[in-house]
Amino acid sequence: MKNLLKKPWFASLCAVICTALWGSAYPVIKYSYAQLDIASVADKLVFAGVRFVLAGLTVFIAAWIRRRAVPTVERRKIGGIILYGAVQTGLMYILNYIGVAHTSATKTSILTAASAFFAVLFAPLFFRGERLTARKLVGVIVGFGGIIAVNASGLDGGFSFSGEGLVLIATLLNTAGSFIGKRVAKGRVFEATAYQLMIGGALILLAAEPMGGGFVLSAQSLLLTLYLAFVSAAAFSLWTALLTVHEAGRILVFNLLIPVFGAVWSFIILGERQIFDPMYLVSAALITVGIFLVNYHKKFPKPLSFFE
Repeated sequence: MKNLLKKPWFASLCAVICTALWGSAYPVIKYSYAQLDIASVADKLVFAGVRFVLAGLTVFIAAWIRRRAVPTVERRKIGGIILYGAVQTGLMYILNYIGVAHTSATKTSILTAASAFFAVLFAPLFFRGERLTARKLVGVIVGFGGIIAVNASGLDGGFSFSGEGLVLIATLLNTAGSFIGKRVAKGRVFEATAYQLMIGGALILLAAEPMGGGFVLSAQSLLLTLYLAFVSAAAFSLWTALLTVHEAGRILVFNLLIPVFGAVWSFIILGERQIFDPMYLVSAALITVGIFLVNYHKKFPKPLSFFE
């Protein structure tokens, strides 16, 4: 599987699949909030915490079956795995949910998409062999421009620490978490993913406990939670695997596709028709060009390669 992940076309396909799965989570979460009467930040945190704990357990069981042994990690990596879960899932989602409650969906989309910019900008500082080139910088700016193009009408110029500030910090934590995962997950992708999801989910539940959040347990809530757990389990496992064999910037720039897939899935699941707005086509085109520029690596006599 690792050798297959190194192939340019397969790595690109896997990255797109991950973003398509994460994009589907947005309308499903929105649908879940409406159906399960989840309104407060505390309720949303409990729902997210349960989702991530279940996702971690799913990956844990899959790894157990795959290796026919209880999933373990090297002792020297335990601290890194705990940090991975705390940053990538726990703190990131806690701050994100609180921030989203105090700002608009438009600003959230733009600030969240900034993770691709941070990844390309900061990856060379942490990983030997990754370089910041003019082409990569232009690519991520073009892609980020696609997000702004479709959301510009919703910007009002306001900024508050409890809203936009926390979402921006969460975006930085998401990038940092990906960098940590790239370092600690080598050779133990499923194990690292399982433990980081369970640790992160547990932290979210601990944060929500004093707030008294919760949601109604029913067959419907179980099915919705299980689907979202599957999305997290599958996407995080595959994403982490990609990060261990490719440059962080080249993978994380695909995050720009999440809002695009979110709009597509919102039409399919919720009937929202914003995907037919011409600006969404412009946005998708700019994002595609941006991803191409970040990943393009010209090396003769080989053909165009996305992940050399």
